[in-house]
Amino acid sequence: MTTVPTPTHPFARAVGDVAWRCECGKTRKAAVHRGAASLRRPAGSAPGTTVTVPTSKLTAGEPVLTTDVVGTDFGLPLVRPTKSRRESRVRVVRSHCRAHGGVVVWFTDGTKTPPIHGRTAWIVAEPDPTAQMPVSVPA
Repeated sequence: MTTVPTPTHPFARAVGDVAWRCECGKTRKAAVHRGAASLRRPAGSAPGTTVTVPTSKLTAGEPVLTTDVVGTDFGLPLVRPTKSRRESRVRVVRSHCRAHGGVVVWFTDGTKTPPIHGRTAWIVAEPDPTAQMPVSVPA
């Protein structure tokens, strides 16, 4: 079986290199070359469309929709990803990490999720046009 480079992304493999790489540096299996849609909301997309992000692709600062507090874990409030926009709260992701029971997501307001398994998707919150950026006053 031979691999033929595509005209838009020519692939090459260096001596001793295992993967075929494009001129952009990505491998053939990278999402860029599979035609995957961007995880971020495209600039021209309608505001009513729902954009989801898998747990493994959550980045710090990402606003997502969660449920209200559903319990506690050693005094920390627990929340879960919401399935709809109704009765949900916007929380900003601080970080996520792998744990023994799954992946735990931490939020900037001090809440976290219980360990999540599988392909859990998070609904990205709409940017709030009325939110103001904090202003720092020089001393």
